[in-house]
Amino acid sequence: MDIASIAWRAFLCWLLLPAIGIPLSILAERSGHRGFRDRLSMWFVIVPVTLGSSYAGPWPFFALVTGCSVLACWELARLGGTGRGRTARFTVALLLSWPWPALAQGGVVVPLWLLVSLAVLAPFVYLLVRGAGSPWWAQAGLALALGACLSCWVLLERRPLGFRFVVFAFTVVVVNDLVGFVSGRLLGGYRPFPTVSPNKTLAGYVGGGLGGIAIGHVMSFAIPELGPSDLTLAGLLLVTTGSAGDLVASAIKRRHAVKDFGRVLGAHGGILDRLDSLLGSALVFCLYLRVVLP
Repeated sequence: MDIASIAWRAFLCWLLLPAIGIPLSILAERSGHRGFRDRLSMWFVIVPVTLGSSYAGPWPFFALVTGCSVLACWELARLGGTGRGRTARFTVALLLSWPWPALAQGGVVVPLWLLVSLAVLAPFVYLLVRGAGSPWWAQAGLALALGACLSCWVLLERRPLGFRFVVFAFTVVVVNDLVGFVSGRLLGGYRPFPTVSPNKTLAGYVGGGLGGIAIGHVMSFAIPELGPSDLTLAGLLLVTTGSAGDLVASAIKRRHAVKDFGRVLGAHGGILDRLDSLLGSALVFCLYLRVVLP
């Protein structure tokens, strides 16, 4: 299947978002549940921008990744407070994060084990440091992790017919996020991480995970090389990593006593609030593809 056919079928799949989401949002808000339409509306912007730039090719997609990197670094600098030091923190964060996607775009081979180390160890060390006012080197580690994760989206795009890998991973993670939000709000129940993310429920994690894995099978036309068991495992890895990324982001925000990383998206928060579940998932998906599609 050529790239245009994959894009058309992906577009038809994404039409399910408004077809199901809008009526569900109206019914839920009539029952007293709030925030559904706001949550849904933001993806009407993010989905076409992300997948449209990926379809356009590696350079437009790299430009999108670069823009996200700049905005995310400004939000990381905000965690250290305002004032003159914020500009310095932003500059350091950008110098540490942006080169990784740039190296990937330039075709420079960066070992995946190094990217994994940066993505896992840096947030872990950051959260271990005591006190809300973390030292500059801890925040610098977050910038390194950000760059390592964003570079993996560039690596996916640079694979042969890279759009199909981007659309598969992006769709699974976003559907996991949306279905998890809906099922968690409607069903409620046990909250496994009350101090880190008190609004997330077990029903939300299970519902989101099942939705993400299911849409992965629906999107099987994008990666026909993967059989049913491979698709299930890929979906499981993506939804698990996406949920973990969301938890890490929540822990960082709670540590600094902020609701959102920024206000660039208005009521929807900052760019990192929308990227949190997408960052580590691309890295894990790259590792998985290295094994099943070397």
